[in-house]
Amino acid sequence: MKNILTIFKKEWDRVTKDKRLVLTVFIFPGLMIFLIYTFIGSAVTNMYTEEVYDIAIVNPTAEFSAIYETDESSDQFHVIALENSRIDEIKEKIDNDEWSLLIYLDPNINNYNGTGEKPEVYIYYNPNKISSSQIASTFTNYLMIYRETLSYNLYGDTNYFVFNQTGTELDSKKLNGFAMASILPMLIIMFLFSGAMAIGPESIAGEKERGTISTLLVTPVKRREIAIGKIFSLSVLTLISATSSFIGIMASLPTLLEMSGDISASMYSVYEYLMILLILFSTVFIIVGVISIISAYSRSLKEASSLIIPIYIITILVALTSMFSDGANTNYFLYLLPIYNSVQTLTAIFTFDEFAFNYLLITVIANFAYLTFFVIILNRMFNSEKIMFNK
Repeated sequence: MKNILTIFKKEWDRVTKDKRLVLTVFIFPGLMIFLIYTFIGSAVTNMYTEEVYDIAIVNPTAEFSAIYETDESSDQFHVIALENSRIDEIKEKIDNDEWSLLIYLDPNINNYNGTGEKPEVYIYYNPNKISSSQIASTFTNYLMIYRETLSYNLYGDTNYFVFNQTGTELDSKKLNGFAMASILPMLIIMFLFSGAMAIGPESIAGEKERGTISTLLVTPVKRREIAIGKIFSLSVLTLISATSSFIGIMASLPTLLEMSGDISASMYSVYEYLMILLILFSTVFIIVGVISIISAYSRSLKEASSLIIPIYIITILVALTSMFSDGANTNYFLYLLPIYNSVQTLTAIFTFDEFAFNYLLITVIANFAYLTFFVIILNRMFNSEKIMFNK
């Protein structure tokens, strides 16, 4: 145990006593994430709140105006009554992204008696502009309501049946949890891996390249203790780096999602955070174990980095599954798969899944079983002179 702690201290000092590594591994990730995500969230918010959309209505009616004015703010929409002579002018402005929407109402729309030619209504918008398409969709719904109102006034109640829609009471906490679960598991795994990549290869492949690891291997310290010390120290350092990134994410997420009133770190209790921490700690052992084995196999730092990249890409692809799932996977056997089990357990925790603890238990046991396997493999690699002294 004493030798393991000695190896741990050696790796810890290597990183913590280097100011540049402290900044790049521990401080910059969380700080940059916070600044970038906060900037993106603020920019998106300003983009939607500052723009005023111009809408022209030919032959407007009081009945139609009353429908859309109930829901829409006059600060966001600038609606004008338009003469027929200016229709082509406004269409051209819509084509040039200067205006958003044109609505034409038949001048006799309120005088139709149910016989003869029906009144004409049409809208003109620019499908190449997202805001114009969204506004056209919104006002199309208002026109449908207006049509139903006119039909009721002309024909009376023509509905064949009365339709009521009811459902389970909305759980805003769980709904916000799904928003968190669609983003955070992927980001957490990504930052865990990137943190391990920043310090892992240097610890083994870098020392092999410089020849300093041969000095360590000829000491009386057991190779198994070296393997455990390397993995444990790198895991703790990586966890600190990932925690920095996680804090940056949580601090900037309300602004990024434009839901600062509903989403915050306080929606989760100490129990959820302890489960998240346990998942992070067990997952980082998997990542560091893989990186350590690749680094031990590699002859140089450059080779180790190039071999790790494909593993990193595969890991990110697995983590992306959280964005396309409707909650955590209920198949217990899938929680034996490394990385995927962590992603799904994090999803369960963030969405307040009632079986989250069960998933957590299986995941942690599986991850520590993989850790044992990785330590055995790394120990054998350290005992192989062909691998450790191959340049």
